[in-house]
Amino acid sequence: MRECLDLSSELNASLAAFLIKTMPLAVMIVNNEVRVRCINDAAIKFFCISKEEAHLQKCGEVLRCVNARGPEGCGGSPGCLRCVLRKSVLEALNGQVVSRNKGIFNVIQDGEVKRLTLLVTAAPILYENKRMAIVLTEDVSLVTQLEGLIPICSICHRIRDEQGNWITLEKYLKTHSEAEFTHDYCPVCSDEMRTKHSLSKE
Repeated sequence: MRECLDLSSELNASLAAFLIKTMPLAVMIVNNEVRVRCINDAAIKFFCISKEEAHLQKCGEVLRCVNARGPEGCGGSPGCLRCVLRKSVLEALNGQVVSRNKGIFNVIQDGEVKRLTLLVTAAPILYENKRMAIVLTEDVSLVTQLEGLIPICSICHRIRDEQGNWITLEKYLKTHSEAEFTHDYCPVCSDEMRTKHSLSKE
């Protein structure tokens, strides 16, 4: 069992508050009832929820998981038994460190059910002299989507997107990743261009 990081002292609490607030990943501090005690600015943005709304909500409620909307609530449905977020928090509360566990979540966003792939990291801490868990979530949905099968035309190499539209590979990657493009010629095309240019001069 890992020794808990003690954030109860004034010095540690101040440092932790600064680090958590400025961390670019979504961070939650969760109590032993799997309820959120506080979240950082990145979590407010990612979950589209205020600190006041998130306070003492269960993790699935903050995430807006579809299972949390059922009659049993977050933690009570059969799907919750396989929930990577819940399992990671419980392991951390039991003194274990969980690093980047991958889970798939169906959540409500803008009135629609969307599928998110998250990496969950959790570790035990002492906060306000009580054992709690610090939980980090990373959204890797787009990366996971790019790892899957993508329909591509054998002739023009356009890609079919989620709406069924055929778009250029460049546009697809710009939309679905952080990649940026520079334009250049590969050796084969460069040779072909030189050959065509030479022939046009003759």
